[in-house]
Amino acid sequence: MDFSVAVIAGALFGLMGCVAPAMLFERALRGGAAPSLASGIAAVGASFVTLTVVLLVVYTATDAGFLEFGSSMVASLLLFWGVEAVRGWRAANGSR
Repeated sequence: MDFSVAVIAGALFGLMGCVAPAMLFERALRGGAAPSLASGIAAVGASFVTLTVVLLVVYTATDAGFLEFGSSMVASLLLFWGVEAVRGWRAANGSR
């Protein structure tokens, strides 16, 4: 796998792993119906399973570019949740 392809694909799949918990987080930020603990656990489980399956598929499909792919995937996941953490902190403290 080419370096740029591995980095871009890893970033996209990392963001794909954020979808289920992000929808739940956005629902909680909007102040509508409070999400339940079960839905939170299910969202984190779906994210974990998605990212694990993607890593296993990439690991078995190619022997080159796995480190770049995985690093990019983790970096995009952490960057996304870093931004969401700042948004949650601002919402909790009353500032926009």
